[in-house]
Amino acid sequence: MTGVRSRYIVAVCGVMLMILGLFPKMAAVVASVPTMVLGGAGLAMFGMVAASGFQALSKAELHKKGNIMVVAISVAVALIPIGVPTFYSKFPTWVQIICNSGITIGSITAILLNLLLRDALEPDEEKLSFRKSDEE
Repeated sequence: MTGVRSRYIVAVCGVMLMILGLFPKMAAVVASVPTMVLGGAGLAMFGMVAASGFQALSKAELHKKGNIMVVAISVAVALIPIGVPTFYSKFPTWVQIICNSGITIGSITAILLNLLLRDALEPDEEKLSFRKSDEE
């Protein structure tokens, strides 16, 4: 939106926000913002995050090495807390803390599946390696 891409600027703004958070008057100003305005800002912000995610997925090579499977399973696991909010209720408390956030459990699933399936052969490569072993 703004085109600012400098990490320095983002860090300075973060420090400024932390400093402003120490002043109760600033908290009162933020608290006085109407809920509808915060909802609209949140909608725009999360829409931008989703669009960035779609853009990143469009650059991924989903036809290679089961990448589409990683995406599909990760999204499905991330939707569990939304679709079935009580799914993790019988799990230990520490697991509930981690798994009740769809973003957290989806990210963990994506990382683990990516590590597990990274060295998987593509279907065409499997056929070639199978034929080579038959020839020997």
